[in-house]
Amino acid sequence: MSPIRYRRTSLRTALGITKEEKRIKRELGITAILKPFRWWGNEKRKIKREVGYYSPEAKFARHFLPRSVGKLLLLVVSVLTITFAIWVWNSVMTPATPDHTAAAHQTAGRR
Repeated sequence: MSPIRYRRTSLRTALGITKEEKRIKRELGITAILKPFRWWGNEKRKIKREVGYYSPEAKFARHFLPRSVGKLLLLVVSVLTITFAIWVWNSVMTPATPDHTAAAHQTAGRR
């Protein structure tokens, strides 16, 4: 999903048909009659907003992170494998200091 969302305006909106229909419904009182039926949808939206469902972090988690468990597991395993490989590489490439080798030889000679 792209970060910028663009939707083309519909023909009905461009011609003003939608706006006129809404005005007529408001004048006739249909909107007021149907208000109780919209209560639960509005309440769900309020709860989601309070919980942080629409926050940038939550949107990132919903749209960009893998959704399937297999893909998520593969991502975690690959990160752990890379970390382990770097750790092994650093331990192999770091030469042993002379203090450690001298101490090892002295203790081995005492036995």
